[in-house]
Amino acid sequence: MSNIKDSLLKFTRGVSKTSGELVKNTKLSFALSSEEEKLRQVYLDIGKKVHEIYQYGGSLGKFFDEKYTEIQQIESAIAELRHQIDTIKGVKSCPECGDGIQRGASFCPKCGYQVHDSKSGRKEKPLPTVEQPTVEQPIKEQPIPEQPLEEQPPMKNSIACRHCSSENEPSSRFCLTCGRML
Repeated sequence: MSNIKDSLLKFTRGVSKTSGELVKNTKLSFALSSEEEKLRQVYLDIGKKVHEIYQYGGSLGKFFDEKYTEIQQIESAIAELRHQIDTIKGVKSCPECGDGIQRGASFCPKCGYQVHDSKSGRKEKPLPTVEQPTVEQPIKEQPIPEQPLEEQPPMKNSIACRHCSSENEPSSRFCLTCGRML
């Protein structure tokens, strides 16, 4: 009876944590949409003003300096909100292409870039995208990660890498584990 009670308590805590993250993610997504809408409105204001100025033969000046500053502030807010959403979702951004990457991935599924190695503190270049080794750049075999595959959550409609057999999202162009082209 004690085991059932403990299991139920753990389940309830998990649901509470997940619900809290969902609420926080929803709030951040709403704030992100709001900031993006503000940015679209500033762009519209600029377009209207430019049209009016040119329509009446005027010149550009202070208005555009203020709007440019406003755009920079909104873009900073958008970047921060995206970072917070990525943190909640457990993803990080690729430093090369900006696409979202799972936290445990070693390579970007979109561009193949080897992401920042937190242990050594260095960034690596992407592996060559050619299938066969060239004389100038031989492709070295990448070690398979120590983490067992069963600890990774199963993906729906996934693609298995032909080099390391790890599961990848259907939209991935490069393997998350070994960085090879899929």
